[in-house]
Amino acid sequence: MNENEKAMLAAAVAYTADDYDVDAHVPAAAALERLRAGNRIYVEALDHERDLSPERIADLFENGQRPFACVIACADSRVVPEHIFMTGLGELFVIRVAGNVVGPVELASAVYACEHLHTRLLLVLGHTHCGAIKAALDGERGSVAAITERISEALGDVRDPYAASVVNARAAVAALEASPELARLAAEDGLEIRAAVYHTHCGVVDFLEGAAG
Repeated sequence: MNENEKAMLAAAVAYTADDYDVDAHVPAAAALERLRAGNRIYVEALDHERDLSPERIADLFENGQRPFACVIACADSRVVPEHIFMTGLGELFVIRVAGNVVGPVELASAVYACEHLHTRLLLVLGHTHCGAIKAALDGERGSVAAITERISEALGDVRDPYAASVVNARAAVAALEASPELARLAAEDGLEIRAAVYHTHCGVVDFLEGAAG
């Protein structure tokens, strides 16, 4: 990393959630850049230095949470958004479910974060080597059918593992965009709904562009 890149990175992460009072809304573009910067630090980091202090715990208890982004991620133990984006307590509203699928409960949780906590970035974070996607590709049903059937419907004929992670994340974005509440927030309050894919072998996040994320 050269000196210019270091300066840009320092500027991007020079603030924390404490810089915003309970009525402030972090714009989606600023939230996304903060996630990008955090992931760059994560990939190169030797340790985690975000605020997990007793003072921070007390502040969040007394003054409430002020997350700058909402992340819908897989329940996979390797995919931990707070670490991947190098955030501390109270900075991300995280919804985790196998396969990062969006059903009624996940949708309701996302609406809560965006409507009541005023987050302006809603990110669906898929990942490579996803067990839920593999189960869907293998045709598993039974007790996991609520997840695998939703993923299979999204994938269609896609069989490439990385492409499947991308398509599945975009399908979750499409489900979120179909919500009247979230559509209203997108139109009136600057909410952005995006998709990304985390590479489990190296820690890098691909932020997807284009339709549905």
